[in-house]
Amino acid sequence: MKRVTTWEYSLDTEAKRILHTAHQTYVGFYKNNGFIVLPKKVPTFNSNTVVLPELDFNSIPKFWKRVSKIDIYANPMVIDTTLLNDFKNLLSKEILDQPNYAKTMELWKKAEKEIIKAIYEVLPDKKDKIKKITINPTKTGTVCSFDWDNKGEFTVLLRDDQGIHKIVEALVTSLTREDVYEKLSGLWQESEIIADFLITQTKIAKVLEKYDGVDKYSATIKSLRVKDVGKLNTLSDEYYRKLRMPNYDTPFSLNGLTPEINKKPIENLTPNEKNVMYMLIKKSNNIVSFDEIADTIFKDDNNFSLFALSKFMQRLREKLEKNGISGSFIQTLRGKGYLLKN
Repeated sequence: MKRVTTWEYSLDTEAKRILHTAHQTYVGFYKNNGFIVLPKKVPTFNSNTVVLPELDFNSIPKFWKRVSKIDIYANPMVIDTTLLNDFKNLLSKEILDQPNYAKTMELWKKAEKEIIKAIYEVLPDKKDKIKKITINPTKTGTVCSFDWDNKGEFTVLLRDDQGIHKIVEALVTSLTREDVYEKLSGLWQESEIIADFLITQTKIAKVLEKYDGVDKYSATIKSLRVKDVGKLNTLSDEYYRKLRMPNYDTPFSLNGLTPEINKKPIENLTPNEKNVMYMLIKKSNNIVSFDEIADTIFKDDNNFSLFALSKFMQRLREKLEKNGISGSFIQTLRGKGYLLKN
């Protein structure tokens, strides 16, 4: 097996990384899923932390509104060219610390072939799917994130306080996430916990232990469920205020029959979508059953299918994204229905 990994760092890759992080911060994805967003000056190493540089983001006109429109789900991510250039111009005026990734790069070179072999043994239907890996080291964002395409090209954005365990997490999550989403109607959390299991409880774990020890990996979902983070949460809330961010404590509300986000009507909903959002908001933080939703969107029982219902809810999540809030606020409770975190 030939080596498939290259490492690339540039102003362009760092700008895109920060904009991706800014988008997920603004739409509430991080806060909704238990991540703690912090300014770069706060030392942090855990999987549940997100780092943003201390920049004057608001010096760019309508920065947060423009950031909310970034399509992070496209591959490659779609960013308005003017916004990207404006942001790169802002970055070019700052003295940014370069990521320090030499040790991680050398360790990955030693472990790469054996790790990829182990991944294929654990996930045999994914054999030969990894054609090319490009790693963009960074000092910002989550500990790791990724993009990949059906041609087998993976882009891994790796924070430089992390090691090869997170590269493996990115690969395993990439290979399994579409199956979790499309075949199981799963959500981000469910995809992550499957990846955590594969990395800590299979042959992949044995290979990682050989090269990088047993204590180098902080499982994502386990980290997000740690409760003793009061001080960091306080610092994060202060940072949100400084950035002029919504706090997302209760972002959804009703104005009569009209569903709202942060006191503004949710735009471009169909009548059925509006009715379902009304139910979800009215029963915030409680389950709305499949039957309740089906009674609203299907004319009769003959038209009902769980697949069609799942697709309807997927489109509704996408509508929320277009309204500037994370679709992950709608959660699936397998075998029961849906719940809106609010």
